[in-house]
Amino acid sequence: MATRTHDITVSVAPGLRGAFDGRRELSLGVPATAGIGDVVEALLRLYPRTRQLLAGDGGEAGGPYLHVAMDEASARELSPGGGGMPGGCRLYVFALSRPPKGGRTGGEG
Repeated sequence: MATRTHDITVSVAPGLRGAFDGRRELSLGVPATAGIGDVVEALLRLYPRTRQLLAGDGGEAGGPYLHVAMDEASARELSPGGGGMPGGCRLYVFALSRPPKGGRTGGEG
């Protein structure tokens, strides 16, 4: 019996396209039971330069780190008991600046 797959579209923000071989958008075929972690693992495997954008890898303060977002309907599908990501789901990858070492600057708390 063949494993069912879904096509997931990933939109890449302009500042990250270098890490994704210049691509603006890509399509991934993932198992129907795949969650967001599975998709991120696939992106890291297919585009190894994205590994340097992981927040936990100790990059320099102020440097970019990878974020992944999705629409509300897709997020509901992934809620507990909701199953895997729906076919036709669109994810967005973008980068924010890393916080300084030691946490936040300014403010209380």
